[in-house]
Amino acid sequence: MSAALAIGSSNYAFGLFVEPLAEEFGWTRTYISASLSFMALGSLTSPFMGNLMDRYGAKPIMVSSLLIMSIGFALRPLMTELWHWYCLSALQFGALNGAAIFPAGRLVGLWFPKTRGRVMGMTMMGNNFGGLTLPILIGLAIGSHSAWEIAYIYVAGAALIFAVISFVVVREPSTNKIEQKNVQVANKTLDNTTWLFRDLLKSPTFYAIALAIMLGNFTYTTILGHVFAHLVDIDISETSAALCLTVLAGCGMFGKVILGYFTEKIQTRFVMMVCFVGQICGIILILLIGNGLGIWFAFGLFGFFMGSFGALVPLLVQDSFGLKSFGTIMGVISATTVISFGFGPILAGLSYDLLGSYRVAFILVAIMFGIATFILNWAKQNKNLKTETVN
Repeated sequence: MSAALAIGSSNYAFGLFVEPLAEEFGWTRTYISASLSFMALGSLTSPFMGNLMDRYGAKPIMVSSLLIMSIGFALRPLMTELWHWYCLSALQFGALNGAAIFPAGRLVGLWFPKTRGRVMGMTMMGNNFGGLTLPILIGLAIGSHSAWEIAYIYVAGAALIFAVISFVVVREPSTNKIEQKNVQVANKTLDNTTWLFRDLLKSPTFYAIALAIMLGNFTYTTILGHVFAHLVDIDISETSAALCLTVLAGCGMFGKVILGYFTEKIQTRFVMMVCFVGQICGIILILLIGNGLGIWFAFGLFGFFMGSFGALVPLLVQDSFGLKSFGTIMGVISATTVISFGFGPILAGLSYDLLGSYRVAFILVAIMFGIATFILNWAKQNKNLKTETVN
């Protein structure tokens, strides 16, 4: 539920506030939407946050992140200047990873080592659940009260409630289980040695995984953020386009659990390669089918594999580097996604402004996924899916 609130309010429901804020303050939509660039701040704070989580556990990070998000939402009704909006957005996005993917990755890996794939998938379904429910609930709040301020107060209250629940409920296994050198997970053994930053810089496996994950994140910043506009551009009604996104989110929930389950049987690296190839097929179908009935199948296919990506990322890191330094390594890898967040929207914008459509941007992302697949396959062939030992 923490992930549902964090992702749903930050990404999926963002558009509901654009028009009310523009009417209230006279800000242009460009100025309002520019606050999304603070998503990059979440990438930059990730190494620091991940290191703290390895030292002190998931609970302090999760609770403090939810509290920071609650404060960021609660203060928005007091805004009077544009810079207030940007500062509060920085608070929100800076705490985003700490409220969602970081604690989930650590806690699932520690508590459910033998079924971590499917449990991770079910946990990460919260992202899609937030996308399905938060826009509706926030829309009702804005509509019933005719005030965007009330909607933000509700979201702030929900974040505060989840922070309290997390403080009471969240705990970790005994220390000796975390300190084990190797953790047996189904048919594989996770190396649980301690990794330092200087050790990561000597690991080709680290570079391969970091680059693949960075390229994979273009699915959010270039495809997901602009596919609605693409559908409207090819004469699909806004209602049908919105339903296509609903299909995408729903199929993504199934993708997380099903591909997560397969990571319990085979190496996560191979499952991630399947995820990338599936997204390539979905993108091609979306571009080729146009506005025919097959677009529903294309969105279902793309959503299935795109949704699984978010669950596979922490599983891939754990498979390759173990659990003990998960936060530190996940934090460093997440920092590379500042490239995806920074250049993804620009790539889509240039494609549309220069060529009149998003097709070239989508094709370039499909090529990126092909490169990511090759990189993971190379790492498999050259490293035999084993992490280098660090003393």
